[in-house]
Amino acid sequence: MLHLQNNAWDTLSDNALMPSISHTRCWLAPMFEHFDQKNTRLITVGQQQLHAIAALKKMALPSQIPVPIAQTWNNGFLFSGTPLISGDNPQAALTDLLAGARAELGAKAVLFRKVQRHAGFDNLLKAMDNASIAGHHLFNTHERAALICNSTYDQWFAENFSRKRRKEYRRLRNRLAEKGDLKTIVWQPGDPVKPWLEEFLQLEAAGWKGRHGTAIARNKEQTAHLRHALPQLAQNGSLLFWKVTLDQKPIALLFGFLENKQVWLGKMAFDETLSQYSPGVLIILEATADLLGRKNIDLVDSSADPDHPMINNIWRDRVQVADYLIATPGTSPATFNSLVMFESNRLKARQTAKTLYHKLRAGLKK
Repeated sequence: MLHLQNNAWDTLSDNALMPSISHTRCWLAPMFEHFDQKNTRLITVGQQQLHAIAALKKMALPSQIPVPIAQTWNNGFLFSGTPLISGDNPQAALTDLLAGARAELGAKAVLFRKVQRHAGFDNLLKAMDNASIAGHHLFNTHERAALICNSTYDQWFAENFSRKRRKEYRRLRNRLAEKGDLKTIVWQPGDPVKPWLEEFLQLEAAGWKGRHGTAIARNKEQTAHLRHALPQLAQNGSLLFWKVTLDQKPIALLFGFLENKQVWLGKMAFDETLSQYSPGVLIILEATADLLGRKNIDLVDSSADPDHPMINNIWRDRVQVADYLIATPGTSPATFNSLVMFESNRLKARQTAKTLYHKLRAGLKK
C-alpha cells in the first residue's frame, strides 16, 4: 500500500507541466496493490506538497544482468509514461526526481517510455542539459492517431472522409440495424461501473485474445487492477465508457480516461462474429461523436500503435510520442553516451530477433 496523501497527489496531477493518466492516483495506486512490484519503486519528490512522481523499474537483460537504467514501469497498461512534474519550478522537480531514481534504483539514466512530446518538456530538458545533467536522447520517435476536438461531429465527418467512405460507414450501420435494435449507450456519472467492465471482459475473452490467452480476463493481475481502478476513476470524474448493443446484447465496448482536458483511449472489445459490419469502427465513430460534443476536451490520444490499420484511417490527427533517455545527476557525459549506445544496440537486436521470428513463422506456414 502506498503512503501518500491523496490530496497532494491529486493536486500535482491537476497542476502538472504535462498531463499523464498513467501516473494519476486513481490509476497508479491500484497497480502497486495488484501487480508484482519486484525492482519497482514509486519515486516521489516532496511530502506535504508533491512536486514529481514516476513509477520506475530497474532495467535488466534477459539473463537478469542488471543495467544502470531505470525505466517506466510497464505491465501491459502503459498509455503514457510521462512523469508527473509540477508546473511550478519544473526544472528543480525533474532534477530531484532523477536524483531519486539514482538513489533508490542505482540508475545512471532514466528511460521514460511513451512520452507525448511537449514543447515545455523539450525546452526543460534543453535547459537541464546545460545545467544539471549530462544530456538526454530520444528513441522510438513516432506518431500515433489522435483527435483534435475543435469542430462538431457533422463537420468532422464531412471533412475527414470522402463521399464514398461516408456512404460505406452509413451502409454498414444500416445493415447492422436491420438485424435488430441497435443502440449506443454512453456511461453516465453515477451509473455502476462493474456491469460495464464485466461485459467488456466477457466480450474481449470471447474473441481472438481469449483464444490466444492474452485477454485481460485471463490475467488475474490486470483484471483485479481494472476492477479496482475504474470505479475510482469514475468517482474522480475521469472515466469514459461507450457501448453498442444489438437487441440489448453488447457487441462493442470501449473505455477511456479524461485528465486535464485530454483523453486517452484505453481498451476496446467487439463481437467478432459480426466483423462483416465493422463493430469496432462503429464504436469509434460513436465515441467520436460523444467526444466532439463535450466542451471539456481539447485532444484525444488513441494510445494505439503507430501503424494501427483501423484507427489511423479514422482519426487523421497525430500526436508525437518518444522514449526519453535522460541522465541522472552525477552521471558523466562519457557514461551517458555509453548508455545511449547500449540502448540503441539493444533496440536493434530486439528488432532483428523480431524480424527473424516472423520470417520463421511465415516459413513454417508454407
